[in-house]
Amino acid sequence: MLSRNVSRILGFLGFILLVSAGLTGCNNVNSQEVNRVVKPVKLTRVPDLSSQHTDSFIGKLDATERAVLSFNVAGEIDSVMPRMGKQITKGELLAALDPTDYQLALDTRQAEFDLAETQFLRAKALIKDLLISKDLFDQTETNYKVAKAQLAQAKTDLTYTKIIAPFDGTVSLTNAESHQVVAANQAVMKVLNNTVMDVIFTVPVSFVSQYGVGAINRSQVWVTMDSARDQKMPAQFKEISTQPNTDTNTYTARVTVHRPANVTLLSGMSGQVHVANPEKKRQFTLPRTAWINRDGDNGHVWKFEPNEKRVMKTAVVLDNNGIIRSGLQQGDLIVETGIAGLVEGQRVKRWVEEDGI
Repeated sequence: MLSRNVSRILGFLGFILLVSAGLTGCNNVNSQEVNRVVKPVKLTRVPDLSSQHTDSFIGKLDATERAVLSFNVAGEIDSVMPRMGKQITKGELLAALDPTDYQLALDTRQAEFDLAETQFLRAKALIKDLLISKDLFDQTETNYKVAKAQLAQAKTDLTYTKIIAPFDGTVSLTNAESHQVVAANQAVMKVLNNTVMDVIFTVPVSFVSQYGVGAINRSQVWVTMDSARDQKMPAQFKEISTQPNTDTNTYTARVTVHRPANVTLLSGMSGQVHVANPEKKRQFTLPRTAWINRDGDNGHVWKFEPNEKRVMKTAVVLDNNGIIRSGLQQGDLIVETGIAGLVEGQRVKRWVEEDGI
């Protein structure tokens, strides 16, 4: 009888062990199944919430200073003409005429002046003793003044045989060649100041109405050129038109930039003017579909761990405007769509359109 009871007890215990083992196996299978399933989800990245909002406008370079240079006298160009694109320095000699004729004219006028001056000084001494007539003295004085004026003009004409750079800049165009005979005031070259330049751009009327000219004037402004997009050039707001263009409904504005040593700037080049509005920060709100649960300003979302390719349930706190206050930071990836059925630690992959999902 005792043996029979012992057998029943042993059999019952064996049944319990068998059932337990089966349940444990099922749990392992379920756990392995969850880990094995890779679900496609749509992810969104948390941006830099501290950065300023920036508005960008297409702009074009325009020289702040430009000049068309010419000789004020006629003659033959006796120097090597500078090439287009040559960097020039204020006061530098750019071109010169053959000065021979003008030097001879100056020598002649100098001799005439010396004679007229001598005669005038002699007449001035004689008139005191009334040894010459008043008319003769007046004629001598007039000759002296004419000779003096002609000498000054000859000196000026000689200086006009040279073209001097009026400012630091670049030769943008040449209209003559060496040994070419040019007329007085004939355009020989064009130069522009590409050290300090203006950028012209248009601003929508709605933008000006929203922020005001004062706020735009106080904003941080910088320029990037299409030929050097990685080069950020600080700019200073210069002016804005007071009357909008009725065809485009925009105002025309200008900012001034200083050319970096490693960047080439020429009139007509295009780029972008970036205006940072200090009164407007970037704002990021979580999509409604991303919330696992939410109670007022608190809730939970699935955060994607790129290294392990798994999701982790994360608590998030918002402010009164629905902007993230804590729980997430710049660069975090959040499951935006496809949260249904996700469990802690489940493997997921980024949803792409090519998957056909």
